Amino acid sequence: MHRLLNTVLLILSLVACAWYFAIYGQESYPFCADSMGYYMYLPSTVIYHNHKALDWLPKEQHFDNSVRSYLTHLEEDGGRSPKGYIMIKYTYGVAAFELPFFAIAHAYEKMTGKDATGYSVTYRYMVKVASVFYALLGLFILYRILKVFFDANYACTGTLLVLMGTNLFWFTFHQAGMAHPIVFFLYASLIYLTILIHKTQQLKHFLLAGLTAGFITIIRPTDVICLLIPLLYNVYNSATFRQKIALLSDNIKSIVLFAFAFMLPIIPQLLYWKKFAGSFFYYSYGKETFNWLHPKIMEGLFSFANGWFIYTPVMLLAIARLLLFRKIRPVLLLSAALIPLYIYIIYSWYCYNYINGLGSRPMIHLYPLLAIPLTAFLQFIATRKLLVKLLLSGVVVFCVALNLSFTLQQARGIIVSEEANRAYVTHMLFRMHPDYNDMVLYDVQQVQPAINSVKKVATIACENYEDSTSDHFVKDPTGASKYVYHMADDEEYHPKNITVTYHRELFKNAQWIRCSGKFMCPKLYAYHKHLLTLDLVRNGKTYSWTGCKIDNKIGLAEPGVNPAEFTFSHNALNRWGEVHFFIKIPPEIVEGDLIRLDIWNIGKQEMYMDDTCLELYGDKD
Repeated sequence: MHRLLNTVLLILSLVACAWYFAIYGQESYPFCADSMGYYMYLPSTVIYHNHKALDWLPKEQHFDNSVRSYLTHLEEDGGRSPKGYIMIKYTYGVAAFELPFFAIAHAYEKMTGKDATGYSVTYRYMVKVASVFYALLGLFILYRILKVFFDANYACTGTLLVLMGTNLFWFTFHQAGMAHPIVFFLYASLIYLTILIHKTQQLKHFLLAGLTAGFITIIRPTDVICLLIPLLYNVYNSATFRQKIALLSDNIKSIVLFAFAFMLPIIPQLLYWKKFAGSFFYYSYGKETFNWLHPKIMEGLFSFANGWFIYTPVMLLAIARLLLFRKIRPVLLLSAALIPLYIYIIYSWYCYNYINGLGSRPMIHLYPLLAIPLTAFLQFIATRKLLVKLLLSGVVVFCVALNLSFTLQQARGIIVSEEANRAYVTHMLFRMHPDYNDMVLYDVQQVQPAINSVKKVATIACENYEDSTSDHFVKDPTGASKYVYHMADDEEYHPKNITVTYHRELFKNAQWIRCSGKFMCPKLYAYHKHLLTLDLVRNGKTYSWTGCKIDNKIGLAEPGVNPAEFTFSHNALNRWGEVHFFIKIPPEIVEGDLIRLDIWNIGKQEMYMDDTCLELYGDKD
């Protein structure tokens, strides 16, 4: 029965993976952000030999705009070493594992007479293949690990649960080129080699374990704590502690070989830093650093902005079982030491929510270790009575479904997990078709009232921009209005904000403040959107602030919009559209408080606006 169930689960998982990769995985683009930084060692070394000027590419050849944009950003904002060279802040480790796939792509381009630029479709495709390859190889090794502690059926189910129930799925089949599938594979390899060392103590296993730990460390230097794996594995009482000491003392030569192999992957990076930075040790991340005294552990674990347990809830089951089980003693001390220390380190990083991905991506590295208590949880379920078994099985299925739902939402552009919030995430659970009010909820974190459930009470202030001698008041480029306001790219705030004073008599029948305006954007701004903001101010200090993105909502408030348009990457260039949001009048507002409607040009990009308004609405009787 178990074998049949595993066969069905395996087939369903493979079909789901293939379907997702065919539909959504092809849309991913690896030559940007972190993945571009990891990868560019390869074309820089093999094709362009431009380590002294990493921002250089031949002008006569065609490159995607994102590649040129990344290199421009590297030139303008990238760190320069004490010797004056532009430096890649990422280490070369990921590129080393992508090298075989790069070589295949490069050979194909050469043999077919193509340009072989290092950044064409062929190279992009092979980066995706590399992510899938290392993730699947890591899962195979994980299966071998789990078979040490469980029978084949549980090992298979536990492995599938790590793939389908965690954000490893996202970084395997969608966001290619990131370090995490490779580091997942390396951690799985290190754990399995550690098990083999304790079984056979063969020299080759020490050598491979050292090499693996070295690559983990050079890819992510803080992961040097992976050395705790061979050190603490199979230590759980005084007898096993003495056995560990004996193993170490009996294998001095092997340990020296381990240390030598550990250093091998690190040496090339040290030499690179020495040549271009002037020192063997160079901190390439500039002002990005750790805050060791104030780690954001609770936020990193439970925040709706990429919190680990929110987007990978199945790992709650692993942690719960880890706190309870006693049978798998070889990893007890290891887990008790490594997991809390790892959590402390990664959530001490200044950007503790780890943007550019789905969920808390550094925790993927520990999944090979956490898969052991997770599989123990599955074994625990099987020993319970029928009702409890059904209930706990339902919890597991729910966790997997939640992870896959978040994955689909992110792929469709209806959630951006790094800046999500509780109100939106809970409101959109398992939903794939948001409307305008849902998109506003994402920004303002208040459920918007249905238009037929409220009525207008009063208009308290409006600005139509028809009467001014300012150079910013211009004729509407589209001819839809006589004059509009042109916000230039050097203006961070709108100089003609609307400010009114709260009077209880005027507001007595109102429950909502409606903020609105008409806007037009002439260019696409990928990251920093314009914000329509509402401040509540008392004694010169803001006590309530709300901001709603403008650029990705233009045109969506109109009737009859195609449902496919409701994504956070939506844009409607050179057309006017109203953007509005409602805010509940807070109970703490008092006489004399100021209500200020403003535009925040956070990215300092030009925009046109017209007819900004503050209105009062009440619930219909």
